[in-house]
Amino acid sequence: MIRKILYRTIAITLIVGLTPIAYKGNATESLQSSVPRIENKANRFEPPNDGAPGDRQDAGSRPGCPQFAKPFTALVPATNLGVTVAERPTFWLYVPYSSGSITLSLKDEQTKKTVYQNTFEVNGKPGIMGFALPSDAPSLEVGKKYRWKFDLFCNPQSKADFFSVNGVILRQSIPVATMNQLKDASPTEQANLYAANGIWYETLTALAELRRDRPQDKIFLAQWTALLQHPIVRLEKMIFEPIVSCCDR
Repeated sequence: MIRKILYRTIAITLIVGLTPIAYKGNATESLQSSVPRIENKANRFEPPNDGAPGDRQDAGSRPGCPQFAKPFTALVPATNLGVTVAERPTFWLYVPYSSGSITLSLKDEQTKKTVYQNTFEVNGKPGIMGFALPSDAPSLEVGKKYRWKFDLFCNPQSKADFFSVNGVILRQSIPVATMNQLKDASPTEQANLYAANGIWYETLTALAELRRDRPQDKIFLAQWTALLQHPIVRLEKMIFEPIVSCCDR
């Protein structure tokens, strides 16, 4: 059951039955001054009313690492707690480097026992990238909290300089009626349903994939913007960062 919401929410505008128009342009930033205001009926992102200790951003500097404009950041609410309904969810990170290595450690929040750990190589461009737990990772149990920790090493040959983010993920069940609705829903409809149930990880994944596939589409940009500007999310600095390919494992 999704808990009673105590936080004020804002609308996430998700259009149903409208064919998106792909806008041509040379840079995503060209859309900043023309994000549309969409007046259609909207659902709301309603997060749970609790949080967890953690740090979703490492804004420090390291002697052996290049300076960056924006820090290593996990895309999670400011409460450091996000809900998923997936056995193996996708985590989203902003990585400021085009190379390096990232280590993921996943622990049972109650027992502190490590349930999964893996290291993968960053190989591409700086930006927002998704890391889906692979099939060989154990499935998350319904009703349990897990602490995730990502360490970014700017130089894979050295373990002395690294950046770190951490927080908690909670797997919950989803109502049968909502599950049935999801089966025939479009990606934007799915994001609507997930948002209305306070399910962070699947809401974010649905919208990130829409942004990745149509980066110049103003409608998808408006949806993405609404989510990241939510008063309990506050990730405005990530709105115009590109969605990039993840990494080698």
